[in-house]
Amino acid sequence: MKKRQKFLILGIAIGLLLAVGFVWAVSTGLVPGPDWLQAKQPDVPQTEQPGSPQDETDPPQTEPDVPTPPEPEYVDITIASVGDILIHNTLYFAAYDAATQSYDFRPQFKYVKPLLQDADLTIANLETTLGGQEIGYSSYPKFNTPDSIVDALKDAGVDILTAANNHRMDTGLTGFFRTLDVVRAKGLDIIGVRANEAEKTYALKDVKGIKVAVLNFSYAYPLADGGLSINGLPLPAEKSNLMDTFDPQDINQATDVLARRIAEARSDGAEIVIVCLHWGDEYHRLPNNFQKQLAANLVELGVDAILGGHPHVLQPAVYLTSSDGRQVPVFYSQGNFISDQRKETVDNIYTEQGVIAKVTFRVEKNNLTNNKPTVLVAEAIPTWVNKKIIANRFHYEVIPVKQTLAAQSKPDFSEEYPLLNAADLERIRFCLETVQSLTQDLELSSPSLIITEGIGAETAAKTNNSEPVFFTP
Repeated sequence: MKKRQKFLILGIAIGLLLAVGFVWAVSTGLVPGPDWLQAKQPDVPQTEQPGSPQDETDPPQTEPDVPTPPEPEYVDITIASVGDILIHNTLYFAAYDAATQSYDFRPQFKYVKPLLQDADLTIANLETTLGGQEIGYSSYPKFNTPDSIVDALKDAGVDILTAANNHRMDTGLTGFFRTLDVVRAKGLDIIGVRANEAEKTYALKDVKGIKVAVLNFSYAYPLADGGLSINGLPLPAEKSNLMDTFDPQDINQATDVLARRIAEARSDGAEIVIVCLHWGDEYHRLPNNFQKQLAANLVELGVDAILGGHPHVLQPAVYLTSSDGRQVPVFYSQGNFISDQRKETVDNIYTEQGVIAKVTFRVEKNNLTNNKPTVLVAEAIPTWVNKKIIANRFHYEVIPVKQTLAAQSKPDFSEEYPLLNAADLERIRFCLETVQSLTQDLELSSPSLIITEGIGAETAAKTNNSEPVFFTP
């Protein structure tokens, strides 16, 4: 019995060994096996042989994500500027309030206020000093004006006052430094002058993320002792570097001093450079050769706009083309913004006229392709100074010409402009005609580069550089 059990166990063991061997042989492919056994086998990855076709069921290969390149971002910036601000005694008489014993110049700018505030940055030429009431307010030939003129200009939208001009020394060094202090205390920038050598003479403003530099230079005559003659008044040699000036008799010197200041502004990061110049001949309605040569040199030095003052009458506004193809607007003289110079006082109707120069630049903000600003449009907006004497009291107001003429059809025109009469409107129309007559050669090849209501080279021989022209309507 025990022998039988031993043989049974041995048989079972041999059977199991045979079964295991068979399964192994099938799995390795040595012998074919039944379908049911082969179906149970796990997939064994096969090494692809060279030249064998790819399995058509393989998932498609995806390309790596390629980032979309950024698009250029542009920003438009509008710079506005007005001409000479000459506060004659009749103007501060008009501003005086006997009840408060104070001066309020704000009514004189109420009509042009929206035009000045509309710009991103507005510049005005302060052709007077703020020497203080203690030394007495005064008019031509030595101007000293109440401090509140700055409040009125700020209220009207002015951001920067140019102070490098021929009246800077009218109240001596006292007025020179006090003017700086007053303007800064009232929150405006003052340029062309400085309190000490550590300060800059120009303004560098952040406008919509773009750095705009505004420079200001005036003509001045060198003295033998190293000082400067400012309208016949001396600026001592030890103070002469506190005002940005050029010699109007030496074009090379003028170009060199301006080139250094432009380079300084660029090194500070300036992306737009505006140069305000006090230059030219008073009452001459065309620029002289020095002005034209200096303007051409500055264009080649890379400035983006030139804004002129001092002649007290309008001079041409033109585009000058640089050697690299940039179109640069040049306003040789913006005329008087406000003064008592007019037909009745100086026998010159052109001294009543001015323009608000407006230049709009487009700048590539993210600097992907070109960071040089492009001029979209340059405008010369005509203005006219109205003067009235009512009940022994003076009244002055700067009139925006086109807007005022357009408002004549309004039923409330006389209420909106109570100081204007028919004779005034004729002089306003003449102002517009004068400005429009000076625009004929300003259209450029690009339709986007035009001056609207601008001023340009005169087409009629109405004047020359030797004598002023007087007109009687």
